[in-house]
Amino acid sequence: MPEKRTRNKFRDIIGDYYKTNRKISEQSGEKQKGNPMSPREKAMIIMVVFLLIVLVFKSAVFDEVKNLTAEEQQFKDFVEYSVAEQYHGFLENSGLMVYRVYDLYMADKDQKGVLRYEDYKTGEMVEVIQDGRYNARVRGYFLRIIPVKHFSVTTKIEE
Repeated sequence: MPEKRTRNKFRDIIGDYYKTNRKISEQSGEKQKGNPMSPREKAMIIMVVFLLIVLVFKSAVFDEVKNLTAEEQQFKDFVEYSVAEQYHGFLENSGLMVYRVYDLYMADKDQKGVLRYEDYKTGEMVEVIQDGRYNARVRGYFLRIIPVKHFSVTTKIEE
């Protein structure tokens, strides 16, 4: 009996590829039914969950500066006002993005810093001259826990 001649080799190649992959899928499906996750995969999932809990705890408890002097508190109020003025998009207005001052330090003791901002309680413009120039590091948090932005704010030098 003469052998059948193939007119469309591409069709045969695709057909073989499909049949082979189908068999491989069935075989791997049988393997997965018996053992859904390896111990290593379970350990990695537990580690990811643990690290997410640590990130939430760190972002909620440790990332805000605390125990400030009166001058430092004034500067922190200035920074919060400046950041609110600078960043007021959809994410900030909806509460998805929050900014916190996580570090505050004296940049230069010899220079005098000038703070100009609006007091959020009274609505009046406040101008304060401080003995020293402060610098603050601010971090932006997406969903209040995931740090995504870092920047610094400093006072203007008195002229």
